[in-house]
Amino acid sequence: MSDSPRSNQDFITRVRVKGEGHAPERVRDHIAVEEPLEVRIRGQAYAVLMRTPGRERDLVAGFLAAEGILAGRSDLLAMEACKDPHSQRPEANIWNVSCAEDLAFDPRQQRRTVVSSSCGLCGTRSLQELQELMPPAVGFPSLRFSLSQLQQAFSELGRQQSLFAATAGCHGAALWNPQSKDLVDLAEDVGRHNAVDKLIGARLWADDYPVSTPLALLLSGRISFELVQKAALAGIPLLAGMGMPTSLAVAAAQTTGQTLLGWVRDGGASVYAGEVLWQDDAGASAGNSGCTPS
Repeated sequence: MSDSPRSNQDFITRVRVKGEGHAPERVRDHIAVEEPLEVRIRGQAYAVLMRTPGRERDLVAGFLAAEGILAGRSDLLAMEACKDPHSQRPEANIWNVSCAEDLAFDPRQQRRTVVSSSCGLCGTRSLQELQELMPPAVGFPSLRFSLSQLQQAFSELGRQQSLFAATAGCHGAALWNPQSKDLVDLAEDVGRHNAVDKLIGARLWADDYPVSTPLALLLSGRISFELVQKAALAGIPLLAGMGMPTSLAVAAAQTTGQTLLGWVRDGGASVYAGEVLWQDDAGASAGNSGCTPS
């Protein structure tokens, strides 16, 4: 079953107010779509995600991997949109997951709340559960690249964010290979954690979870705890964001041994956890750094 063909943007008429002396102006504008997606496991309701339509198979797979339910491709047998009992047409916002028979899953563990587009952890019952999901330090490698190469990767992320360009109402995330300097994948969503789940879910479908090649996760905004958690479970050694990390994100990265960069903008970047083997653009070592490069 293919992903839903539903559009990720809609049109609205808004009233633009420019201030005194200017008449209000009615403008037809683009807006990012946010819709619920019900996730079922073996026919049992598990969670409702608030997300932007598109890449449902990747989103659900990545979400369930971050939940600790799927550990790899072999755990996932199939995924398809449920059919309306009357029309027998696929329900674009209800998806069922078929797991391997030997995969233990208790439907009583279902999420108790809707997972909103602003928070990936709202249904988690306690901080202790999060700590149990978080893997211990596993010796993540230090990646080598220059500051200008990192800036170029973020510029490419911005250029490819077509939904943001149309609506200014979504987040972007990308997997970047510092060795080849290529963006491996890019996703957009009204929820930053959803965008990351889409990336990670695609790796799981490709039987590359945890990832076999050291990659960096690039984020268009701030970096919060759940993003570090998702990256750690996926074996991603480095996160970098245009915004600032939260205190819990820094603490989590220090615990897992990941490298965490924030405020990647204006020609610089700040290292909050771990270290980068900075190079110049010719590939020569520019020295290791655990602080803000100048």
